[in-house]
Amino acid sequence: MVQAWATDYIRFEKLGVWQQDLRHEIRRRCRQLEPVRGQVLHAEFFGEKLPNADVENLALYNIDTFRTPGRYGIRFEYGRDVQPAAEGAEYRFGYRYALAPRSGSFTHWREVRPLASFGWTDLGAFTGEKKLAQVWRAIARGDNEVGEPLTAGAPFAVCVEVRPPIGLGREPVWGGLVKGIFDGVICAFQAHWGPLPPRENLERLAEQLGVPVEDLEALLDDPPWSVLGEVPGLVSAYRGGVKWAPSDHLCVAGELLAADPAPGEDHWAITGRIVEVAR
Repeated sequence: MVQAWATDYIRFEKLGVWQQDLRHEIRRRCRQLEPVRGQVLHAEFFGEKLPNADVENLALYNIDTFRTPGRYGIRFEYGRDVQPAAEGAEYRFGYRYALAPRSGSFTHWREVRPLASFGWTDLGAFTGEKKLAQVWRAIARGDNEVGEPLTAGAPFAVCVEVRPPIGLGREPVWGGLVKGIFDGVICAFQAHWGPLPPRENLERLAEQLGVPVEDLEALLDDPPWSVLGEVPGLVSAYRGGVKWAPSDHLCVAGELLAADPAPGEDHWAITGRIVEVAR
């Protein structure tokens, strides 16, 4: 287990020297966590977070890709109150990283009810920078199951398994894929509210994805699975393309489990579920 305490949280950029040093030390020590098959990295962030802050950013993205400890998957969650440090000192923020059973569960949240689920869904080659959009389109076009909509403002968790293609030739760095995958899943179950970005912006995204622009317009105009509710400006114009703004700040827990490649399968695939959670 690796634990750290701080008077402020570690941001992605514009860090003070002590924050850079702390991040470096967390990275160094976490590289010593060597999982065996059947173990995943369990990452926890403790302390008051801003209302629009994302737990996966605070616990993972702002820190590292966790290539070594997250080799077989990553579980993350927003913890309860910060516990005192070993010497008894109290701090505003805390981090904890430990190896845990793949079959384990969240420590600080319990499942209330299922919101949505989706079976194995083809992600294609899953290359390039637009991984969020690739996941969104693949799942939004799928044959999914949804329950009653999420209560406005209620927290939820996302649990997925991801299967790389056979013969990939390299070990996926799951920590580097968490943000794009989770944001894409959440976008697939939310509805865009407001005017769509200009057509030329959507055309650029369609070109990058290699799909007809009409396909994207149809999914945004009439989202079939919006169990997570409407979001003003879910997708908006940005630098000639688009940017996405899902309500991922309400995703307080999640897990990405690595699945073995399917024989003969040359595409990536994903399956998963979304559940409402409570303390």
